Amino acid sequence: MRRIRIVTMFVALGCLMTAAVLPIPAEGMINRIETVVRSGKYRIIPSDDGQRIVMDGFGCRMEPGRPMLPEKEVLLALPPGARVRRVEAHGIAGTLLSGTYRLAPAPPMVPLAEPQHCRELTAKMAREWQENNAAAYSTDAAYPDEAVRITGSGSLRKYAYASVSVCPFTYRPLSGRLTCYDAVLIAVHFDVPSPGSARAEEIDALMCERTADSKASELFINYEEMKDLYQREQSITELPAQIYDYVIITTDTLAVAVASTNFIAWKSALGYSVRTVLITDPEITGQPGSDLAEQIRNFLRSYYGSWGIQYVLFVGDYATVPMRYCYPDPNDHTHNPGNSGNPGGSVPTDCYYADLSLPDADSWDSDGDGYLGEYLQDNPDFLAEVYVGRIPTSDIARITYALEKLVVFEWDEGAWKSHALQPGTILFYENQDFSGYPKIDGSTLLNEIETNLMSGWTVSHYTEQDGIDPSSFPWPAVSLAAFIDDWRTGQYGVVNWSGHGAPYGVGRTVWEWDDGDGVPETDGSDGWGQPMLIDIWCNLDDDFPSIVFAVSCNVGYPEPNGVGNLGIDLLTEPGFGASAGIVSATRPAWISADVITNPGGAESICYEFNRYGITENERLGEALYDAKYYCYTNYGWDHYAEHINQCNFNLYGDPSLLRVGITTAVENGVHADVPGPALLMQNYPNPFNPTTVIRFDLRRATHVKLCVYNVKGELVATLVDDSLDAGAKAICWNGKDDRGNSVASGMYFYRLVAGDYAQTKKMVLLR
Repeated sequence: MRRIRIVTMFVALGCLMTAAVLPIPAEGMINRIETVVRSGKYRIIPSDDGQRIVMDGFGCRMEPGRPMLPEKEVLLALPPGARVRRVEAHGIAGTLLSGTYRLAPAPPMVPLAEPQHCRELTAKMAREWQENNAAAYSTDAAYPDEAVRITGSGSLRKYAYASVSVCPFTYRPLSGRLTCYDAVLIAVHFDVPSPGSARAEEIDALMCERTADSKASELFINYEEMKDLYQREQSITELPAQIYDYVIITTDTLAVAVASTNFIAWKSALGYSVRTVLITDPEITGQPGSDLAEQIRNFLRSYYGSWGIQYVLFVGDYATVPMRYCYPDPNDHTHNPGNSGNPGGSVPTDCYYADLSLPDADSWDSDGDGYLGEYLQDNPDFLAEVYVGRIPTSDIARITYALEKLVVFEWDEGAWKSHALQPGTILFYENQDFSGYPKIDGSTLLNEIETNLMSGWTVSHYTEQDGIDPSSFPWPAVSLAAFIDDWRTGQYGVVNWSGHGAPYGVGRTVWEWDDGDGVPETDGSDGWGQPMLIDIWCNLDDDFPSIVFAVSCNVGYPEPNGVGNLGIDLLTEPGFGASAGIVSATRPAWISADVITNPGGAESICYEFNRYGITENERLGEALYDAKYYCYTNYGWDHYAEHINQCNFNLYGDPSLLRVGITTAVENGVHADVPGPALLMQNYPNPFNPTTVIRFDLRRATHVKLCVYNVKGELVATLVDDSLDAGAKAICWNGKDDRGNSVASGMYFYRLVAGDYAQTKKMVLLR
């Protein structure tokens, strides 16, 4: 009989107390793990609206309008297959502090929406805040009423876990009395599947895989005490027939487009085992589910352990390979896809496919009402089992263009990958529309990223200098021309921006003149300018494409909307696609009123994404999902707006992409189909009439010959025969031969010879 250790430990001191060894109970019986979390050193400081408690190692309890108290998220590993039933806790050695206190309330969240929609949401948030504030501060009941609350449970691949928030204080608002506890005792009650049950067999099948061991050791405070339950050596008969750590999910037509590029060969050369799964394959169609999205998720749940899946790339638009519509606001089930002015409560997300802990009925739709991801009613855990990205188009030419670009980007190890471009705008002016909010300058976040994370980098930055209340940052003035010209002519591995967004672009808000009351009003009383920061009509290119994080609403809007889709175009539109991967919001995003004092929201996700990507050198998908989960557990609001942000921000691009570049596998000749000194990409457009562009990239200066041949192998045109410098090149062919005559419709071949490298691709001319 397998046995488990029930562990009690001090988190701060790392000191183990006595541990009991008990047999695993039968299914339905309850067992428990106890943990003691000790308080840290703290200080009470004055603030504009009361006092705040700052405690080492703790964040803040963020219930808008209610007292801010130190709080810490703790993740406990549980025995394999365990499911949490309840959590109980009590404070240890409580001390009533002398004097009385007036603790500041948690601030409201701020919707980063367009002015008209923003006024409505801001008014709604203000009402919620006032109601919470009145309820909390009009009573002397202890707050919080429990020292511990369970904030999530689920799994990290084979590891079952519980997430609990610990608050070592209680506060009585009317009398101002404050009690601090030296420690909090937590007891997590759980049951486990009985031997031979379907759940036990599902978990047992995962025991041999080691993919999550490293991350589990970082996340779970009791990992050392629980790890032996999760370690089992594989026997020969248990070894999987095949590992596919990189899975592409698409349609049969789009799979042909993917196969025509260098992408799969490139990933294979880097050591990935790539498997393309069609949405019509039995691995997906044989799964249970009410729709294709649920079948795809169930396929991933069924195979991620046995195949060793780590990265998932969807190739296809939001409907072809469906994004899942979720409803974080449980009181708003309206669904108006394609209406960016009023999309309703639905939020399209790929996060649904990353969190694979439990079936929909136990997680994303645990209340069974068909509206997935509702705050407080459903139970997604947001801890990713696999990392997900998307090529968000079903246009074949755009797919081939994007995939070839991603190969070139990851292939390049140039120093320009550590150059950054960061334009910031004023998001809200102080007391805008009588909100009571402070001034929110997007450059504040960008300055934090630059100062804390980009030591030794070359950074170009811009900030708002127009209007009657410009930014305090002494950077060059932001404008569409300044930003776009810099991006187009410069070389930047990272681009972060902050501004009000729409599907077609991002704008600035400039308070141009006041009616005399000193309050910036967007109802027509004052003068406002809304010049663009970037839009889909800009003149951009992709010679040095960037990793982009857009702190904006709707930039990742996936549906056709009659105007355009900036996030999709930046990745997939030839001649415009200046991004090699973009993290952006599919719907309106939410930010903190003061990201420095009260971290949280979209700006904190951006900061942590950069931290994981730059200082931890994580791949794009890992950096995004780790950033979102870090914010969820450390800065998360007790509000549906937090779930909106978790669902909202998605990756358009390759989740395994490494920003700094990687070439070792190629240079060692692991895969002969992937070039060393040069890369030749598919022409665009293809088919074409009368002209097309052929792109290639040189690692070093060399002599290049680029020629066009007909199906008989006869030379038609020599486009290049010269020595060229390293870098990206684009050559236009006008459909004429070397004598200047227009050639006939049909298939042609173009061949690049660069030093000792040669590659040939096909193209079609249709007149």
